[in-house]
Amino acid sequence: MALLPGGDDDEIGYINITPMVDVLLVLLVIFMVTANFIKMESININLPKVNASDPNVMQSIQIAITKDGKLMMEDTETTQETMVAKLSRESKYRPNMRVTLSADERLPYGTIARVMGLIRQSGVTRIALSVKH
Repeated sequence: MALLPGGDDDEIGYINITPMVDVLLVLLVIFMVTANFIKMESININLPKVNASDPNVMQSIQIAITKDGKLMMEDTETTQETMVAKLSRESKYRPNMRVTLSADERLPYGTIARVMGLIRQSGVTRIALSVKH
């Protein structure tokens, strides 16, 4: 026998999901508002596009040259001397270390070649160029 709501011997025969939906909507609004304020700073580089690229690029040390010519090593701005010193130190411990160089596609070839020469000067022989595919 089904009992109707309002009687003395009521059993809960239904679930009211309205409060749960209200809580979820409030949490969603809070998440959407705070997500706009939490933004990771990134380097804006337009990489050249190619058909095939190396899938192991993320296992190497990342060096980037911005369109302004600034040198970034592992997402922190650095000078050429500091980069060479850090890479020299690291290459002594990891002889087969690879460096991935990302450069804006509008940079002159001489700038990229100069940074590649500094990387080789520090003892790193494996240099990968980062591209879009």
